[in-house]
Amino acid sequence: MIVAINQPCYLPWRGFFALMKLADVFVFYDDVQFTSNTARSFSARVQLKTARGKQWLTVPVQKAGRFGQRINEVAIVSGSDWQSRHARTVRDALQEAPFASALEPVLDLVAGAPWASLADLNVSATRHIAESLGICPEIRLSSELGIPGRGSPRVLEICRKLGATTYLTAHGALDYLEHEAFDAAGIPVEYIDYDLAAYPQLHGAFDPYVTVLDVIANTGPAAAGHVRGTRLPWRVMQARSEGPR
Repeated sequence: MIVAINQPCYLPWRGFFALMKLADVFVFYDDVQFTSNTARSFSARVQLKTARGKQWLTVPVQKAGRFGQRINEVAIVSGSDWQSRHARTVRDALQEAPFASALEPVLDLVAGAPWASLADLNVSATRHIAESLGICPEIRLSSELGIPGRGSPRVLEICRKLGATTYLTAHGALDYLEHEAFDAAGIPVEYIDYDLAAYPQLHGAFDPYVTVLDVIANTGPAAAGHVRGTRLPWRVMQARSEGPR
């Protein structure tokens, strides 16, 4: 059984869904520290391709005095019109796409509820999009698994508890994962190799790293076929990342 784990992200790029697609069980890692470093975090923001270039959609969250808060503790700032602004911005950017109307259910989901929790918003929207793409792994939340610890040892314990035979992960884990410990536990680590092939896209040169809403609006029923990846053993991915010596 393939287990994949990823922090919940806001309207994430298609690679997030490619990881979900390859998993039997997908865990939203919702009780790890939220980072407000905008150079690294996609928990509260995503890029949208527009006629004026790429634009960030950012969910306003409460950060002052909350250093160290976990993702599932992050509260969304109330009293703002960010939801309707995001929906309008997406519609404006993708209105000429042939399947723009396919976005309406998720835009209604984002704009139509008084979201108080960032994690609740991200998990709900991501699950909705995944189901629309026919991606339906078993979903779990790390906060509900009752497994303490942090870093690589905790990820391994999550995999053990869920009965994983393979742990599939994104590229960021190369920086911290103790691959040999997983091998010793009989749960080999594999990395997703994202398929970044182009699809028909508006607004100039192709960019694969924007929100998945882009591929849905531009390809409609074919969108699931543009959400792909393959699995690579960790040693292969590690060698690739190190490059020639």
